[in-house]
Amino acid sequence: MRYFLKIAFLIILTFYLSGCAELSRKFTRKNPHKKETVSFYSVEEYKTKSPAERYRDHYVYWRNWHLDLERTDGSGFKRDMTAMDETLRHLTAMRDLLADEKAQGLTERINDLETIRDKMKRRRHDVMKDPHVRKIIERSGRVIVNNFSYNAVKEFLINEDVDGAVKESEVKESL
Repeated sequence: MRYFLKIAFLIILTFYLSGCAELSRKFTRKNPHKKETVSFYSVEEYKTKSPAERYRDHYVYWRNWHLDLERTDGSGFKRDMTAMDETLRHLTAMRDLLADEKAQGLTERINDLETIRDKMKRRRHDVMKDPHVRKIIERSGRVIVNNFSYNAVKEFLINEDVDGAVKESEVKESL
């Protein structure tokens, strides 16, 4: 019996050490060959929008964010901060497209809204429920709609050449 166990042990050991390459190849998973996808991108030069088109776009975006800011009840801090940030971002983009004389009036409105934004960041109290703050927001909205709509400022837009450089001679100063 001992002899039989030794031989069985040696047979199992030789099979284990030599390995069955055929069996192991048969039962291992084969990686599927993936086809490489090749993407081709056509390079084309995009024309930048004219200052008038950019001003109109920023004005529409500003109007929507400002309406969201006016209609808020002060319940969502993140939403109010996002609306205020987007409002200020579009107002500064509008200001950058205007001549200096007209941009000065827009700068005053931006400064008013930035003071409200600073109060909102400090979170001393719920700023959007304060009636004084609400009046400032509504007044700035009315002033911008009346004085800085596209039809009101189209003579004051800065014209740019193809490279994006501002042509000083084309800035209309008809105050």
